[in-house]
Amino acid sequence: MTKGRIGFFIRHWLGRRWFFMAGMFSFLGLIVGVSTLFRVETDLAAYTSLLLMVIGMLVIAVDLSREWRNYVLAERGEEIRSGTATELLMQERVNQLEERLKACLEQERERQNDFQDYYTLWTHQMKIPIAASQLLVGDLLASEEKQALERELFKIEQYTSLALNYLRLHSFHEDLVVQRESLDTLVRQVVKKFSIFFIQQKIELRLDSLDLVLATDKKWFSLLLEQFISNAIKYTAGGQIWIYLDGDDLLIQDTGIGIAKSDMERSFAHGFSGYNGRISQQSSGLGLYLAQHISGKLGIRFSLTSEVGQGTQVRISLKEEELVLD
Repeated sequence: MTKGRIGFFIRHWLGRRWFFMAGMFSFLGLIVGVSTLFRVETDLAAYTSLLLMVIGMLVIAVDLSREWRNYVLAERGEEIRSGTATELLMQERVNQLEERLKACLEQERERQNDFQDYYTLWTHQMKIPIAASQLLVGDLLASEEKQALERELFKIEQYTSLALNYLRLHSFHEDLVVQRESLDTLVRQVVKKFSIFFIQQKIELRLDSLDLVLATDKKWFSLLLEQFISNAIKYTAGGQIWIYLDGDDLLIQDTGIGIAKSDMERSFAHGFSGYNGRISQQSSGLGLYLAQHISGKLGIRFSLTSEVGQGTQVRISLKEEELVLD
């Protein structure tokens, strides 16, 4: 316990006991005054005063000990078993409120579990009609309409997977599999996934050699890359995306429309799409929020720098650190 907490206890204890102490010293003063006024024997007055002082100090010591014990119990969050009638009444009411809070938290936990189970089931069920639609579109003759359908189906699949992974964040470590992975392979797999957008939006991809092996979870790290590459594609039509290594940092740099300074601080907030998202109508407001949480759990740090009209740069630090497993 800190000195500040001890001082807090002493101040408040003295503040509640001043009446008793004032009464005791007043009574001592009265004895001395009466003995002087009526010429009572000095030894008798001294004996009486000393006896009163001893009894008073014993009472103060017992009271201080009891109050200190209750204070320590309260600091630990344990139940106070003795005290004034008011203190015991307040303790009883605190216990009642704690029971009500536990019941409310349990109800909320059950509601959240039901909510998560429902939407997890929903996203899994959505994969079936998406896969069927992709097969049907694959049988169509090549045309602009087919390409448009393929793009929109891809977006539907991406947003569905985004929602599913958002729900899985709460159980992140249950399916975490950390292995040594090739950065070059992981990046190329993600880039290939978005190849249709690079082609149709005439985006030049500059992909340097990514000769680095890192310890990570393949699925979650790939999802992290998808958020950054997806954002770069959304806002870089007709431009260039450059992916390269700078020491232990992976950089994803685009020549897109950039991010306004007023949006930078809030860009990681849940559901925030910013000015660019409102203009393009393509932002879910979950991408960077999800990326921030995934990177934190994987022990990876990243930063954004951007200038309106000049593009955005994502710097992902791949220097190996301990995973957050709590």
